[in-house]
Amino acid sequence: MPVREWLPWFAASGLATLILDLVTKQVLFACPPDTEFPAWIRLAVNPGVAWSLFAEHPSLVLGLTFLLIPVLVWVWWTSYRKEGALPNLAFGMVLGGALGNAVDRVAAFFGHIGGVRDFLHVDLGFPPFDPWPTFNIADSGICVGFALVFLMPLFQRKAA
Repeated sequence: MPVREWLPWFAASGLATLILDLVTKQVLFACPPDTEFPAWIRLAVNPGVAWSLFAEHPSLVLGLTFLLIPVLVWVWWTSYRKEGALPNLAFGMVLGGALGNAVDRVAAFFGHIGGVRDFLHVDLGFPPFDPWPTFNIADSGICVGFALVFLMPLFQRKAA
């Protein structure tokens, strides 16, 4: 598959996820502390991963991040890059999200922030969605991208 067929999908979704994540974090976390947000925005900092897992080991989380990003790139490059628009869109979202959270993890490592900046709050009021971890655009890109990868077989035509 020529570069012109996969690059726009991969680059656009990856850059959009990364830029939207970094811009929203910067804008929201630059607000004065007394700023009133809608109920679905709750500023939080997470030194771990989802549900604050491994919060007591932020260096381990950073190390795993820097290990997993190249692995994801390799999987995408070797297995999905030539498969069409949907896999490239999906992996762009995953990698854009991974890079967005990696920026926060590096900043936390150097003491600039306390961890990954989260702000999207979902409270449906019933288990298992209550409590639900606060998340960000990067997390959304990762989850939607992986969901698309796992659902891709449903969208692919079977050879006759």
